[in-house]
Amino acid sequence: MTDNQKTAFGFAGKNLLWSELLLHLNEIQTNLTLQAISISAKAEDRIHLCGQADAVNYVISSLINIRQEARQLNGLTPNEDLA
Repeated sequence: MTDNQKTAFGFAGKNLLWSELLLHLNEIQTNLTLQAISISAKAEDRIHLCGQADAVNYVISSLINIRQEARQLNGLTPNEDLA
């Protein structure tokens, strides 16, 4: 982890940008999932939408993981204020 990542992701307390970013990504993921399971979705569209939803899930998970690691490196509790 770079010093910039440690600083950017290892903040203490709430951060409006972080909260809104995760909220937005979760909304995108939910929308993609609902489209994928829609009865009107064609098979090839469903496959593509599932892949997109999985990619968004990976981005969310990687952001949370880097935040946990940065918080630990900064001497903070890794699971506090993740969302």
